[in-house]
Amino acid sequence: MTAKIRQFRWDDAEQVTGLFNTINGIVGTEKEFSHELMSQTLAHPSCRPEVNCFVAESPEGQLVGYALVSPEIPIGRAVGSGGVLEEHRNSGVGRSLLGRISEHVENLGVAVFHIQASLDSQHARHMLASEGFVHVKDYWQMRWENGTLPAISLPDGYGLRTFELDQDEAELTSIQNAAFGEHWGFNPNTVEEIAARVRMNSTAPDGIIFISNGESLAGFNWTLRNETENGSVGFVAMTGVHPNYRGKGLGTAVVVTGMEYLREQGVDGIELEVDSTNTPAVELYRKLGFKPVHHTVWYEKQIR
Repeated sequence: MTAKIRQFRWDDAEQVTGLFNTINGIVGTEKEFSHELMSQTLAHPSCRPEVNCFVAESPEGQLVGYALVSPEIPIGRAVGSGGVLEEHRNSGVGRSLLGRISEHVENLGVAVFHIQASLDSQHARHMLASEGFVHVKDYWQMRWENGTLPAISLPDGYGLRTFELDQDEAELTSIQNAAFGEHWGFNPNTVEEIAARVRMNSTAPDGIIFISNGESLAGFNWTLRNETENGSVGFVAMTGVHPNYRGKGLGTAVVVTGMEYLREQGVDGIELEVDSTNTPAVELYRKLGFKPVHHTVWYEKQIR
């Protein structure tokens, strides 16, 4: 079969939703994306799929694969994602999509191109290596279910509060950028990007929890939740402590605060992703009862 590689159109969004769910093996699970959530994801200001997304279309007009580039110009990198339906793998479709987005990335003026792949996906890993990508990082997806959580303990003078729409967007942007500014692969967010993300279906304002010290924010936990007819799952999407407040024992409190919120929402489990070399974070998550459930690898290609 010869698939045509073309630019994404907005009337492709429903098929792309199906591709995403099928390729990631989440059809019929609590993680399955709705068409509405995928549309919100594609409409995010950082995405611009009509420019940065490409699809593989069969002669019958069905989409059999897609590839999305996320430009991160401030840090000089681009991130690629996507995939091909299993029955169309080993037919050149994946390599054609990779070639198309590689051409796109070369015109962005970035220095590096990163793609994340499952450790189990031997085909994808072999293809990336054959195209000059090098394995640079390992990440773990970890999951928690029905464990006992420690009591939340804060130093004197510290308190908890939740995010308020149309009030805290700038503060959330500021603390997230400060907390993750030195982390590998972190691209600073704009207030516009944060404002769009907090309004997506997977986010609830009271699921973003701050640790405050007077008027200053010391830490935060941004949780997400997805619910389908097959169950619900929570995610600790971003959690961090401002550099000015590190070393004060806030790390455990900020994670547990988000976990308690998600447990109150009745989720079946809580998941997060962590750099396998971030030993303090891995040890904290293991102590709280998280267990590794999936291993992914990051590949890098130098562009210039």
